[in-house]
Amino acid sequence: MKKISFISTNKSAWGGSEYLWYYAALRLAKDGYNVNVSIPRWRHIPVEILNLESKNIKVRYNTDNSNIKKIINRILPATHQLSYAVDGYKFLKHEKPDLTIINQGGNTGGLALMEFCVKNNFKFVTIAQAANEASWPTDRISYRLSDVFPKALKNYFVSKANLRLTEIQIGRKIPNAEVIYNPFNTDFRNNMEYPDPGEIYSLANVARHEYYAKGQDILFQVLNEKKWRERNLEVNLYGKGDHTNSIVKLKKYFGLEKVNVCGHVNVSEIWGKNQALILTSRYEGLPLALVEAMLCSRLGIVTAVSGNPEIVIDNVNGFLAKAAEVSLVDEALERAWARRSEWKEIGKKARENIVKLIPEDPVGYFCEKIKALN
Repeated sequence: MKKISFISTNKSAWGGSEYLWYYAALRLAKDGYNVNVSIPRWRHIPVEILNLESKNIKVRYNTDNSNIKKIINRILPATHQLSYAVDGYKFLKHEKPDLTIINQGGNTGGLALMEFCVKNNFKFVTIAQAANEASWPTDRISYRLSDVFPKALKNYFVSKANLRLTEIQIGRKIPNAEVIYNPFNTDFRNNMEYPDPGEIYSLANVARHEYYAKGQDILFQVLNEKKWRERNLEVNLYGKGDHTNSIVKLKKYFGLEKVNVCGHVNVSEIWGKNQALILTSRYEGLPLALVEAMLCSRLGIVTAVSGNPEIVIDNVNGFLAKAAEVSLVDEALERAWARRSEWKEIGKKARENIVKLIPEDPVGYFCEKIKALN
């Protein structure tokens, strides 16, 4: 196997779900593989794509640009419109890759491409970066997924929970599935000092600003309660996203003076200031923010969704809210607060656990998996 095509099917924007394939493409190209990449035509093309091109990795856009088809579809009723689904993947017939790697922001976005690969006898693997209990495939899509998943050489998931949910959603076992890991933004062997809280404890919410996934609205409702307003606790929000302005508005609406919206900040700065992580996600894959916090000896107060319970042991190396609901997040935060004098020691246990569960080099781990495929 010498020629590999990486295709991202995440049409929203460049984000954390893109880094595994991105670094794997660079690593495999350096190892002598003929690598090409296809991405959606995102509104803003990230510097990472320019970096790929600077390394002589060919980049294409898999968004259809057919003006003729667009004109025809303006005339046709919605039920008879022409599909754009595979137009952006036809380059594969020219490239004839030995392997196509399909990266999905969720667990269904690559369906049309999987079917295209099957129809044209291209070997492929899939990566599912998340699965959502609140977003179920229709009967037709479920049937198509259950037919095509087993035809991949491998189906990679970032948590056991995502794999299990996907099997439930399609009503079929996925026997060729494995769990892999995303690259993190801190030294695996770091020895970051625990910041003295002084007069106020600081929690970090490290997540893209996206209510329906990351649930900052739940967090704000908890912090709006009288007891949390009166305690010496602040919460710092790191990141940006489609709901950044809405988050600023909601903070003002509740009058949360001890909530700070901080934007993008590097990992060392975050954990040089904050004693713990809080995530109120409605769904996840396996959040890098939690992995990075644990590597930096910081405990997580997180919802028990997706991969979180696979690395957080409740009341031992962190605290789990049973669901993404205000009362349950409040209960978990209350348990954590009662043991705030132990946070440093609990954070050490978090680090001890995470280094046993994930590889030191997730990209290298993934690349070795790919190289082993024939």
